[in-house]
Amino acid sequence: MVAFFYPKREEEATTIKDKGGMPRDMSRKAKLAERIVYASRATKVARFSRFGIVVSAVLTFVVFAISYYGEVVGNFTFRVDKRDYQAGISLYKDPDNPIFSPRLNAEKVTNADGMTQFCGTEYSYYDIGDPVCLPSDAEASSVYGPNNGASYLAYTFFLANQGIRVVDLQATATLVSATRGAEESIRLRLIVNDVGTTYARVQSERGRNPGEPEPETEPWAGEYDIFQLNFAAFKPEEAIKITVMVWYEGEDADHNNDIIGGGVKMEMVFNITFIYDENEFPTTT
Repeated sequence: MVAFFYPKREEEATTIKDKGGMPRDMSRKAKLAERIVYASRATKVARFSRFGIVVSAVLTFVVFAISYYGEVVGNFTFRVDKRDYQAGISLYKDPDNPIFSPRLNAEKVTNADGMTQFCGTEYSYYDIGDPVCLPSDAEASSVYGPNNGASYLAYTFFLANQGIRVVDLQATATLVSATRGAEESIRLRLIVNDVGTTYARVQSERGRNPGEPEPETEPWAGEYDIFQLNFAAFKPEEAIKITVMVWYEGEDADHNNDIIGGGVKMEMVFNITFIYDENEFPTTT
């Protein structure tokens, strides 16, 4: 707020006195001096406030977005339908000691600050090696089962065909629930046999190109379907290594204070889409 002071005419200032007998012009000068000191202090406070706003904007990258990620079962569930599990399709974590199961649950992440896959690129100011940088695919998939970081989920498992028939499979990743718009900045990276793809929703109105895919990502398959991936001619005794990473992309324009207290829950389901005859020899070409 800016205050304007209008001085009295000179004849008034020399004859009018305050209640204590002091000439009122002296009283005004004293008050004016106090106001100048106050204004100087207010200016300093405003400077610090502006500095605080700048710092706050910078720290938006690491906005705190803790949520109840999936309650008891964690924030990402991998499962095979009962019928397909009975046909021999199963999941396991450790190839040295496989325990076949129709369901695996990733451990939830308790600190969901922003991370980024763009370190060292034109999309980020952060250099490779900074604490906000995601690990490489090789590092993320180097541990079987959970391999979470402080602010990202990483989980490696195997999809196996323990049945007697060659089958076609489809894997579908789905957003089960989300709060406070947290799904807009979430990223899912799928690494299948060491080949990785990152999935994200298209850019919102906050993005540079609304409606276009986020940089270096594949857009979601639908409003809630993240992707649908087909595995053709999956033979008995075969196994496929799969790693999933999930994080909030700190360089996404939708990663902001609005998502504080929000969260997401996802699942990945495997279904048999076709069973080959016993004497049928499918090709993958």
